[in-house]
Amino acid sequence: MQTIRARMTYLRNGEGFAAVALPTVLSMVWETSGAPVAWGMRGAAIAMVVYILLQGMLYWQLKLQSTVRRQPLPAYFQPLYSFFKYSNIVAISGVVMFIALTGSRSADLWWSCGLLAFAALEHINYYHYQLMYDTRAAFDYVRRNGRLRRAALGLDMNRNKPV
Repeated sequence: MQTIRARMTYLRNGEGFAAVALPTVLSMVWETSGAPVAWGMRGAAIAMVVYILLQGMLYWQLKLQSTVRRQPLPAYFQPLYSFFKYSNIVAISGVVMFIALTGSRSADLWWSCGLLAFAALEHINYYHYQLMYDTRAAFDYVRRNGRLRRAALGLDMNRNKPV
């Protein structure tokens, strides 16, 4: 049980750290590059990544609390994460349209599209298929089964669907 708690704490803290560190570091890099930066484009894309990372952080916190208290996930879990899942798709689409209409330098376009690709992969990682494999057991699962593991959040959403 302690190992599971430690893993959930690690995942929660990692998502929270990434949600703060990623925009901080990128903003510093962009600011010190000396090149002009289309902050609106890049900011919208990084905000999308942070939004999804914070969903992951909250999920691992709720999962940790559920495990420690030996209770099911809270009643608001299903409607909240159904909203998040839908809003991610709408928001990513909106940012794509914003970037397409804004039009800017090549570097801004590359940064923005790269960040949006990362946001889309994070969405898939949380809601559909696990894309991050950082333990031997996770790699063994893929080797043994020849396919990606279903995402923990997606599985919990399916388990908690109202009947």
